[in-house]
Amino acid sequence: MFPTVIGRLYDPCMIAASYTPKKKFMQLAIAEAKRARDRGDYAIGAVITRVMDRREVVIATAGNRVKTSGSSIKHVELETLKYVSSGYGRYLSDFVLYSTHEPCAMCAGACVWARIGAVVYGVSQEDIAAYGRESGTEDFKWRACLIPCQLVFEKGNHPIPVTGRFLRDECHRLFSYRAR
Repeated sequence: MFPTVIGRLYDPCMIAASYTPKKKFMQLAIAEAKRARDRGDYAIGAVITRVMDRREVVIATAGNRVKTSGSSIKHVELETLKYVSSGYGRYLSDFVLYSTHEPCAMCAGACVWARIGAVVYGVSQEDIAAYGRESGTEDFKWRACLIPCQLVFEKGNHPIPVTGRFLRDECHRLFSYRAR
């Protein structure tokens, strides 16, 4: 059990609020998103890194599998968290989740339960909803759950440093990415 600091659990491995996201990790998530779309899925990608001393290393990468699996809960963030937890344990306080899209309420809840150290995302739930309204199709609806991940983290009593809109323009282009 971790000690409490001002009414909250203090995890000594937690990523600092001053964490600076790395462009190369989001670019890797973007590449995974393109691979997902090439397979016929939503162009959403995620990367989980581990911060160790002054180094940060990639632990897992994946693209979305909602459409190709036939399961509406196979979100890439949830699947990568499950995968990393199976190898590194229940709590992931020294790990960072990079996602091309803001984690939905379900995936944000999983981040709380896993005690993820930090979250970095590209486009917001609002961006997803706007694109879905304007350009969604029957096959690719681009629905959104308009609950910000930051709100889930706060209500989940797990303060997670969040960097949103990171490489937003590059991530926004994924909406219209077409398989080659």
